[in-house]
Amino acid sequence: MKSNTMDYPSEANSWMADVQSLLELARVLITDALLELQSQRQAQDDTFLLDRLGLNRERIVRSFSFPNELSIILHLAEHTFDPLGRYPVNPFALILAIRESERGRPGLEFGVMHPEARETNLRTQAEWAIGTIKKNFERFEKQTEEKDFIAFLGKRYAPVGAKNDPEGLNQNWVKNVRYWYDAFINSEK
Repeated sequence: MKSNTMDYPSEANSWMADVQSLLELARVLITDALLELQSQRQAQDDTFLLDRLGLNRERIVRSFSFPNELSIILHLAEHTFDPLGRYPVNPFALILAIRESERGRPGLEFGVMHPEARETNLRTQAEWAIGTIKKNFERFEKQTEEKDFIAFLGKRYAPVGAKNDPEGLNQNWVKNVRYWYDAFINSEK
């Protein structure tokens, strides 16, 4: 009984193996090129976003410890704050400064301890932190005693002596947030 398969000479099998290897190499090279183009495009998008939001691009790229979170955090903040709006401080630099200062593990990225935000995810933590900033912008505008928004926010966001701060880390919150805020804001604007 005859088989339906064709027998090729050994040179043809070798040639086909070479073609398959070349095709696989071409696939890998094309995939790498596409990934590189996507990476460059993302970098251009991030650069435009940082510039548009009045942020110090070089310092953020060099110093922000959570670069994979940057786009998520800033886009969430942009849904709440108008980049051209008037605020006591730049809300985009502030939210990044809080993230950098808190350095929270997954589920506590922004140190938000509310039961509905605790042990959740980056998005939920960021939304709660952004909401806290927004509410405190409104409160700040209605009061006349405190002139420094970061100090004003610190009394509410990370009060010194809070029961959930047994190691007393909140005493450094205002100083740390102010340091990172000053680093992340574009001082030329």
